[in-house]
Amino acid sequence: MISFLQILLASSTSFTTTFSSTTPVDQTALVQRLIDRKAGKAVVLPAGTYLVRTITLPKDTRLTIGPKTILKGLPTEQSTPVLTLSTGVIVTGSGLIDGNRLHRKKGTGIQVFDAQHVSISGLHIREVAEQAVQIAGCKRVNLTNLQITGCGAKGIGQAQGINIVTSQQVNITKCRVDKAQHGIQWWGDDTAGWCENLRISGNQVRNVGGGGIWGNKGRNIAIINNKVETCGDVGIDFEHSSMCSASGNVVRNCKNYGLAIFYGSEQIAFTNNTVDQGVSYGHGIGLIGDQLSKQISFIGGSIVARGESACGLITVGTNIVQDVLIRGMRITTEGTGGIPIRIIDNNRFRIIDNPLITGISPTGVSLEGSSNSVVEGNVIVHQGIDASKFSDRGGIFVFFRSAEYPAQKNQIRRNTVRGYRTGINDDCWGNVYSENMYEQNITPNLVHRIANGTWGGTSVRNYTEAKTATPISVKQ
Repeated sequence: MISFLQILLASSTSFTTTFSSTTPVDQTALVQRLIDRKAGKAVVLPAGTYLVRTITLPKDTRLTIGPKTILKGLPTEQSTPVLTLSTGVIVTGSGLIDGNRLHRKKGTGIQVFDAQHVSISGLHIREVAEQAVQIAGCKRVNLTNLQITGCGAKGIGQAQGINIVTSQQVNITKCRVDKAQHGIQWWGDDTAGWCENLRISGNQVRNVGGGGIWGNKGRNIAIINNKVETCGDVGIDFEHSSMCSASGNVVRNCKNYGLAIFYGSEQIAFTNNTVDQGVSYGHGIGLIGDQLSKQISFIGGSIVARGESACGLITVGTNIVQDVLIRGMRITTEGTGGIPIRIIDNNRFRIIDNPLITGISPTGVSLEGSSNSVVEGNVIVHQGIDASKFSDRGGIFVFFRSAEYPAQKNQIRRNTVRGYRTGINDDCWGNVYSENMYEQNITPNLVHRIANGTWGGTSVRNYTEAKTATPISVKQ
């Protein structure tokens, strides 16, 4: 069998694999011609640096790029890839795709468009002006053990490490993305189709300007056992997506939110994730957007939010989420304004069996304008000294916000509240007929409002830790 190197030598006696940076030689036509001769077969690209515009791998070609081999993009103002792949192509090896973004102002590293059964593994991809890997309109694509660093250039709006567009059945496994605008992203639309059946597992994403692992209009997206660290926006985020899950991930130091739900997502399950936000970073979980998300669950795992005003979980926006389950999640906040769970103007939450811990904040669970919610079986602990005034906030704080969001018909039962100056506070100032039920809680006290000597809430069998009846006070 004639080796690829022998073909190169036979084809051009002037061929060389190294070039002067001041006088780059365009080897595109030569390399492409030689690859085309091996179309549909196995090709090994020998050691060397090859300066090219775009190399296209024909259907069913199997290319190996060894550890001493570099495909480097020539300077261009066009948005073109260094390497583009067709259906059935397999690319392996630990060689380098160099986007040369200092001189190649636009373009991707590897592009796969309208193809199926494509596999890319082991490559290093660096210094790309736009996406390191762009998969668009494809099915059955596997990306494994890719090492990506340095995506983005001045004036470029999209510079993801890995970008999946309107594609299905894509697996992204054990890849590393460092220093990009976004880490791993999916993007579907209603015309060309949603991204569906993506599995993103065992990857590491760090030092990105926007989202770590996130996307829009995805269905059946599974994000499993990834590590995401230092993001300029969010760690893991579902937008306009449905029937998706995130489990066993570790997220650290994201500017806005570690985990997030945006804009009308449904049936999203977060399970056993760990979020650790440093003092300069944001909330643990954000539920945000201007369209209603529903059937969202957070089960197990832990949140630590150390920022001055960073909450464990917070809603942002009016009536943007409902039917949310938070169960068995350990949430700790350390800042003066950090509330483990803060729900504002959103209804139908179930907050069940969570250990919730504050270091300074006088509030553990805050239902501000939230109605028809259940807070049950939680252990809510203030670990420091609660310096707040009596009846100001509370371990469980239920607050009338408006006639539209009155914080009514909530069930608060079987919780343990410890270390707070105010245990439970039904601050129904706008309508004392709150119809909130407080039952079988262990709390140092319970405070509520009255009007004309009347309160519309109910207190049943609440006790202190000393097993005496909980004292009930009226807030003036």
